Amino acid sequence: MHDIKSILTDIVDVLIVGGGIGGLVTALCLHREGYSVRVHERVAAVEPIGFGLNLQPFSVKVLYELGLEHELDEVGIQGAKALFYSRHGQLIYSEVKGIEAGYKWPTYSMHRGNFQQLLMRHVRDEVGETSVCLNQKLIAFRSYSDYVEADFVNPRTGDINTERAKLLIGADGINSTVRKILYPNEGRPLWRGSKLYRGVTETDKLYLDGRTMILMGNPNDIEFVTYPVGKNTINWACVVRVDKPDVQTTSVTPDWNNIGHSEDLLPFVSHMKLDFLDIRHLIQSSIIINEFPMTDRDPLPRWTHERVTLLGDAAHPMYPNGGNGASQAILDARELTLSFRQYGITPEGLQAYDDRRRPATNTVVLAARQYGSEEILKIVDERSSHEFSSLSDVVSTEELETIMLNFKKVTGSNIQKLNQEPSLF
Repeated sequence: MHDIKSILTDIVDVLIVGGGIGGLVTALCLHREGYSVRVHERVAAVEPIGFGLNLQPFSVKVLYELGLEHELDEVGIQGAKALFYSRHGQLIYSEVKGIEAGYKWPTYSMHRGNFQQLLMRHVRDEVGETSVCLNQKLIAFRSYSDYVEADFVNPRTGDINTERAKLLIGADGINSTVRKILYPNEGRPLWRGSKLYRGVTETDKLYLDGRTMILMGNPNDIEFVTYPVGKNTINWACVVRVDKPDVQTTSVTPDWNNIGHSEDLLPFVSHMKLDFLDIRHLIQSSIIINEFPMTDRDPLPRWTHERVTLLGDAAHPMYPNGGNGASQAILDARELTLSFRQYGITPEGLQAYDDRRRPATNTVVLAARQYGSEEILKIVDERSSHEFSSLSDVVSTEELETIMLNFKKVTGSNIQKLNQEPSLF
């Protein structure tokens, strides 16, 4: 290992650790606002890895305001509705999405890797090629009265370099180094007994209208979720409870390299059948399957420490129930921009962002633990383990609507309020 330490003399306004969704959208927003930014990412190349993600209208609004409207249509699918089914294939609820629901902006489903590459291309084109530094793993940082100093190591060469910035944003995911430095005793992510399988399958023909999400089963037992992420690509995920729901830490680090196998999953979903979709074939035909414990972390008492703060999964990792992870990270970027607009590139700006976003995301994290909108699946399954003759015998329409409305309130999905919200730029 080389023991080289080079101090960069140019101090940028904001140094972003992590080139994922949250970090890249933050870079675009802050650049548009007139601030200098630099993104440091530990990987050597941004490959199209990962699986599907969903973007809610409140996050799509921000992306449209950044000029990404037409390109989102190229990399994703505008969602029309979500259908909730019992484990026996009986329809429980139909939820309209995006434009069809009355929003001015659509809901999108897309492959995370394709979306990340789109954002990375825009950062390099708009902010500059040198604004993104790859092969840069954070190892330490120090806050001073007027700036923050961060040390990075190149995992390939061992070279160490130090960067200075007015502020540092930790957007480095659920396994965040920034968060670990701020909270060294926190430990690993928390696990509550469920395993998550994910896969992507190429197909000649999408099911139904090609714009529908399917949610089926019981998120507290076995739940299967699938949705198109491209013209010929379907994403699927399956949650399987394998242990008691006691809180414990996991010995497995969640990442994209934990390979799963269809033969381990198929016995759990053998009873799940839909007239229009062969679930077994969908799983067996997957290009790749990922398997890891479904984890999150407890909410923190604060994200901001002097000139350093957290954003996205580094700040508020959450269960995938409700499909809000990426969307909440984009809302973080928006709120950070507004806070800097009011207080400048200052610790006060970071604290204002913390005060506004942390309570809101804490609520979303806790709501996701209660399964979000998918709570309706749990209720029906636990009240009626067999096929029901009439849904009204199991749950009322009013109860279903209340659950859906409550989760929308928690996540910031108020149609009228969002449609009247002024543009960020």
